[in-house]
Amino acid sequence: MRLKRIDAFDINFVDSACRKEFKLDSSTGQGESRIYIGHDEEKYDEFFEFDNIEYIFTDKKDLISYLNDAYEEYMFPSQSYRSNITLMYEDLKNEVENISSERLVYKFTKTFDNQNRYYLVLISEGDNRKNYNCIRNIALPRVTKYCFIKFEDLDSGKKYIYMRPIFFNDLKAAQMEEEIINIAEEKENSSTKRVRRLKQNAYRTALLEKMPFCPFTMVADDRLLVACHIKPFAVCDSDDERYDPKNGITMTPTFHTLFDLGFISFEDDGTLLISPFLSNITKKRLNIKDGDKIRLQSGSGKYLEYHRNNIFCKMPNISAEDLVD
Repeated sequence: MRLKRIDAFDINFVDSACRKEFKLDSSTGQGESRIYIGHDEEKYDEFFEFDNIEYIFTDKKDLISYLNDAYEEYMFPSQSYRSNITLMYEDLKNEVENISSERLVYKFTKTFDNQNRYYLVLISEGDNRKNYNCIRNIALPRVTKYCFIKFEDLDSGKKYIYMRPIFFNDLKAAQMEEEIINIAEEKENSSTKRVRRLKQNAYRTALLEKMPFCPFTMVADDRLLVACHIKPFAVCDSDDERYDPKNGITMTPTFHTLFDLGFISFEDDGTLLISPFLSNITKKRLNIKDGDKIRLQSGSGKYLEYHRNNIFCKMPNISAEDLVD
């Protein structure tokens, strides 16, 4: 089976589309099934091709992954929800784990209103609503992205769209590693804090000696470079891993963010991997493409393997049997 990726994009899941229990206190709506996409009717019609797409689908494991990632938000909400979502988490987790199908399939049409707002509207027939509610029942507004990948089965000529909900809190994504370090330091005495800071500085210095520039932009001004962990600081098994210069890549901030969010990764030899979730226009503007060879330091193989397997955003494994409706 040969699959060809056509394009991708993502949207923010907004308050107007979530279930009523998840709506924010500031909202006055009751909740609806239609999904706000954007304003460009021609662009989105070209992507969704409602008459030519077989169906849109999501994997059950995507929902489990979403709930795992959103655990902190459910337990310690950063937004004012209409209901106590903390009390709902375990029941929702059980419901998702007990879904009988490994793949959820549904079909949409569109509306485009007089304010130039483009919505996906669920076609209410068959199991469409039941399947889509598996996502809608867990997706929190403003901190969820719906990511779409459109692809074609070259053997049959049929087109499909893979849709994945991803928990994404911009503030947490930007500050997570620094917060982890700060929390760790709060529990340490002044002597231990000093040792840890010295280790951090030594790590950055050693990495800059091995990689004194960003391999994408070739910027060599160390004021503009980030010492980016390959295997994240928070999940390292020991200080040997946390402060190992081989567990690092020097990057400018844009590429650091792409790497941390799993939109890019690398083979051990430095071959660039680009997530299928990154849109064609974004790749063009970043001037990157699959197969580009990036100059990395040697000896980072075990860390790169972790990143590819645990952080890099990939398509699920799909066979011809999987695509039979």
